[in-house]
Amino acid sequence: MLRIPNQEPPLLTNPLLIIFNSTPFQVAVLALLTLLVSTYTLSLFNFIRTRNSQRPGKPAPTLPYYLPGLCHAFDLEWSMASFLANTVKRWGYLSPIAVRAGSFGFTMIVNPSHIRTILRSSRTLTNRPMMAFVMEKWFSTPKEYLRFYAAHDPSTSTPGGTLEHMHDFQVKVSLKYLSGKHLLEMSEKYISILKSRLVNLEIPTDSCTEISDFYTWLQNQVTPSIIEAMMGSRILEIYPDIVEDFWKFEHQVANYSRGLPRWMIPSAYKTRDRLLANIKAWNRLANRESDYAQHGEEGAEWDEFFGTKFIKAREDYLREYGMNEDAIASEHLGLLFGSNANVVPAVFWYIFESFKDLELQESLKTELQDCLKPETGDLDIPKLSTKPLLQSTYAEVLRLRVTTTTMRTNEDANFKLGPDYAIDKDVTMTIFSSITAYNRLAWEAARPESIAKPLDEFWSERFLVLRNKKEANFSLEGLTECWMPYGGGQRMCPGRHFAKNVIIGTLGLLLELFECELVDVQQAERVKPDTKWVPYGTLPPTKKVALRLRTRTE
Repeated sequence: MLRIPNQEPPLLTNPLLIIFNSTPFQVAVLALLTLLVSTYTLSLFNFIRTRNSQRPGKPAPTLPYYLPGLCHAFDLEWSMASFLANTVKRWGYLSPIAVRAGSFGFTMIVNPSHIRTILRSSRTLTNRPMMAFVMEKWFSTPKEYLRFYAAHDPSTSTPGGTLEHMHDFQVKVSLKYLSGKHLLEMSEKYISILKSRLVNLEIPTDSCTEISDFYTWLQNQVTPSIIEAMMGSRILEIYPDIVEDFWKFEHQVANYSRGLPRWMIPSAYKTRDRLLANIKAWNRLANRESDYAQHGEEGAEWDEFFGTKFIKAREDYLREYGMNEDAIASEHLGLLFGSNANVVPAVFWYIFESFKDLELQESLKTELQDCLKPETGDLDIPKLSTKPLLQSTYAEVLRLRVTTTTMRTNEDANFKLGPDYAIDKDVTMTIFSSITAYNRLAWEAARPESIAKPLDEFWSERFLVLRNKKEANFSLEGLTECWMPYGGGQRMCPGRHFAKNVIIGTLGLLLELFECELVDVQQAERVKPDTKWVPYGTLPPTKKVALRLRTRTE
């Protein structure tokens, strides 16, 4: 008979198995799971109870969470885009929703009626706390000057002798010099500079030039053209690496916001230091060679040192406020960011969508052709804003690709958000454009025909309204709480008109000068916006896009 020898059970040699099978470890895991489940259960109960309460003036319910203390910090850091989408998918657009990440917190405003209330309350609400945060964390404004941005009752007088907040004077200067004849002059200057830059590339007429990374190529053409049109040509001469350094800086904005120390991201801080140092050097040169005070009617509209009257007027005010060179350099870096970081990616998406769809491209060409001045063949900038499809395509690009935040705070008292809710004093209320862009119920209520195609699809005709059987007009009427790429209310971005001219005008120039085509249309269909950059502005593409160019002969 076969005898089976006695066998000892195998030893547990895997360290992980030893740990997992140890009683203390099992107890710790069980305790952790119990803590997480009980925390979520309790926070869910409080959320539902607050939301269903009939008490007028109740607080915004806090979104359920698993992590005591940290609350929603992990979700926010892991993927802001997923966090926002999942929140409204589960809880809808009914109530404001309080979000917490440690000591940091804000209240999401998602209900269109609540958004409307906030946008109409510009006299009582402010964005000063956010302004101060951005100026300090992103643009490295010296601490002693942050009071100009954050102070509720500023102690500095304006040239007119009345108390005024720094942001208020900036808006007034921007409204004056980014509209009317000044806007037209700067827009035409941009088109002229970009055209010269593109012509000087000497792209041949008898063969195609392939651009492997169209997005980076556009950055290198559009960004210096915006800088020169707005700030003059000398800054590019004394700082030829400004475009490269700017986009390196822009890539680190999220890390600046997180407050990561210099030793963790040394190259990011070095890039910003280099930008500020060179901007300060340009500012000294401009003040020495250009009379920045001549920004009145008698002054030149543009000069090589300071650029436009807009920059001269800003400089005048900043010096009246007593700001030093470092604070002024931070202001100019902020302006560089505001005029490029969102606009250039939007230019890319506008051109990209028109190149993907040849039928759309031909329709846009027809409208652009009608915007040429008969005597010169140059673009008639004001006429761009009369063409329905050019504008509708532009609005649809911004709806899908811009993910900005509109932040408001009441520094004086609790803020009544309709009859049901009251937001505590000094709590930041945040409206995310990426949420308003996809609120189907709001779009349907405002304009039913706008959702003939799903909101998660690009549709160039979404903003067209049929006025009669033959003619469609572009319109944003009734969409204030749905379309918010520039924010809303009286504090809407004052540079939006220049941005629009840059976006549409750049496509016009490319189609005028070159025959353009995507190298791989099928691959282009897989290019999506990179949602890792939500909510820091216009989203870049996830993949490189290759393009062929050939100079037109006609």
